[in-house]
Amino acid sequence: MVLLLSYVYFVLGLVYLFVPSIALELGRPKDLLKGGLFFLLAIFLLIKKNTFTSSDLIIILFNNLICFILIAEINLNRWNNLSETEKKSLRNFSVIKNKLLLFLDAVKLGNTNLFSKSVRSSTLEKNEDKRVWVRSGKDNLEKKQ
Repeated sequence: MVLLLSYVYFVLGLVYLFVPSIALELGRPKDLLKGGLFFLLAIFLLIKKNTFTSSDLIIILFNNLICFILIAEINLNRWNNLSETEKKSLRNFSVIKNKLLLFLDAVKLGNTNLFSKSVRSSTLEKNEDKRVWVRSGKDNLEKKQ
């Protein structure tokens, strides 16, 4: 039972981290904090899953019930605060697909920039041994006179 709840909290953490990144209309400033707290709660439940007694499990179940009611209330409130055009766009599958593809393109671009920086730094380290001194044209003219 505790294992199932920890997986549910892990999924909720992922949802709170990724949905606001994909659909900006649904994001709020404290979503990163909520997602992190859900991850911490999932990890705590996974680590301590064998130490709970029956009375602890009842407390955890009531806590989960309260948390799920709070999550539903928050998400319904966010949905009701959207304008009609935003609601229509989020109901349309092609708009959601385009937003997801845009998010994935941004992740790919970020990863390629990260990879190219690491490649550049490794090529700079290889070229450290090969130093070539180049004299400017002004130095050559001064020596000839």
